[in-house]
Amino acid sequence: MKYALEERIGDPLLFCGRKQEMELLRNWVNMIPRKMAKSRALLGRRKCGKSAIMQRLFNILWTQNGRVIPFYFEVRELIIAPL
Repeated sequence: MKYALEERIGDPLLFCGRKQEMELLRNWVNMIPRKMAKSRALLGRRKCGKSAIMQRLFNILWTQNGRVIPFYFEVRELIIAPL
C-alpha cells in the first residue's frame, strides 16, 4: 500500500483493531459510485482514533486508484484568548 498521507500514529503496523469500523467505511465507499451512499459523520471523544481511521481510509483509496477520489481535510484546534 502506498502511504500518500503520512499517518499520525507513526509506523503503519501500529494500526490495529478497528476492523469492524474499516469494513463499514469500505462498504460505504463502494456504494459511492452507484450513488447509493449518504453522508457520514465520524464522532468520538478526543484521542480515540478518528483521524487515524480516516488517514488509513485515505491511503487505502489512494492505493486503489479507483472511481472514488479521496481527499483529507483537517481542521486544527486553536485556543483563542478572549478580548
